[in-house]
Amino acid sequence: DIGTVTITQSGGTTFSSTVNAATIAITDSADAASITFSGNVTAGTSLTVAAGTGAYNVIFNGSSNSIAGTTTFSNTGTVTLAGTTAFTGGVTATAPSSRTINGTVTAAGTGVINFGTVSITGDSTIGGTSTGQITLGAATLSDGVTLTVGAGAGTPISLSTVTGTASGTASNLTINTTGTVTVSGAVGTDIGTVTITQSGGTTFSSTVNAATVTLTNTTGTITFSGALTATTLSTAAQGYNVAINAGGTITNAVTFSNTGTVTLAGTTAFTGGVTATAPSSITLNGTVTAAGTAVITLGDADTGVSVTGNSTVGGTSTGAITLGAATLSDGVTLTVGTGIGNVLSLSSVTGTALNSTSNLTINTTGTVTVSGAVG
Repeated sequence: DIGTVTITQSGGTTFSSTVNAATIAITDSADAASITFSGNVTAGTSLTVAAGTGAYNVIFNGSSNSIAGTTTFSNTGTVTLAGTTAFTGGVTATAPSSRTINGTVTAAGTGVINFGTVSITGDSTIGGTSTGQITLGAATLSDGVTLTVGAGAGTPISLSTVTGTASGTASNLTINTTGTVTVSGAVGTDIGTVTITQSGGTTFSSTVNAATVTLTNTTGTITFSGALTATTLSTAAQGYNVAINAGGTITNAVTFSNTGTVTLAGTTAFTGGVTATAPSSITLNGTVTAAGTAVITLGDADTGVSVTGNSTVGGTSTGAITLGAATLSDGVTLTVGTGIGNVLSLSSVTGTALNSTSNLTINTTGTVTVSGAVG
């Protein structure tokens, strides 16, 4: 029955076993000194961490820690969180010089989790039952670790850059929330798999470079605003939209299985080809290419193609090119083929009435079939 444990000042303090108190109050310690909790910590009412006069460090190394109330780390040294730490009312740690996470950090209710720049040194999950915002600054992942953000609740997530460690085992990023997700910085440097398990809509505002990008489910749209580079792109048969708005390079034979929409803008090189017949519609504004003998199939009888800017479908591949019914916006030109031996199969090609005329160019040494009306 301990009420308050207070560290007014120290040259470094280590609790080698468990600490269980109503309140833990850390006021100050010397520059570069560490207050280390090696065992499990329970703070039944609150944990307070003051700025103090020294840039001291706070380390939680216990396997299971429970901190009631809303916690703010105001110390300007480092913060290390290992094991599972439940900050019931949420946690903010933007004042410390760095944050290291190796485990699970959770909040409940509407508690927020707000970290600045973080180093992820082991498989870690940031999230819980809380629907409060999760905010991470630039995250650096050690070799071979997986960072999971969100635990399936309706938590809005805001991430910055996510970077692996070069020259070692690839690391992974998983996003799992029914809330909206914004990734404002680049994702790359030795990233193995980026997985969207679930989201309420995800926007990657910068580039994404990973060995595998797996899109499992979302309500709304998964948007790549920067170039997407992936060895493998995998999409599940769910009703979400995929928008690749700045092109990119994808190595495998891609099948868009999602039943929402697909948007392809910029220049997108599908090295192994691409098939998109499951989506409800396709919007094309740029260039889509394949290589070798890979096929390009965009649309079918149930999936039309809206061409909203000058666009070319073709590449160095001699594989067949198939387009569903194409509707061209005012004044745009759709070019199918690049002058090599592709077999082309088109449906109808329709412009937009009453305004600037649109154009169709066919360029192949292979045979061409246009099954629908042009006009």
